Amino acid sequence: MGLNSYEFLKFWLIEKENRTACRFLTVDAYNNEKTLKYYENNGFKYLFSTELQEKQYIGMPEDKKLRTRLMYFDLL
Repeated sequence: MGLNSYEFLKFWLIEKENRTACRFLTVDAYNNEKTLKYYENNGFKYLFSTELQEKQYIGMPEDKKLRTRLMYFDLL
C-alpha cells in the first residue's frame, strides 16, 4: 500500500538528510466525524481545544457551525 500525500510529507520532512525549516504540518480539516477521526488517528492535534475557542478566535457567532477545524502535526 502506498503512502498518501500527507504521510509522504511527514516521512520526507523528518528524514535526517532533509534540511527544511519546517516543524509543523497544518490542515484545515472538514468538521465531520470521519475526517476529524482520520487526522486524529494519524497524530494530528487540534490547534484550539474546543470549537468555541476557534469560533471566538476567528470572530464567528457561537450559534454557527464551523465548516472546518484547524489541526497540526508536530514533526519532532
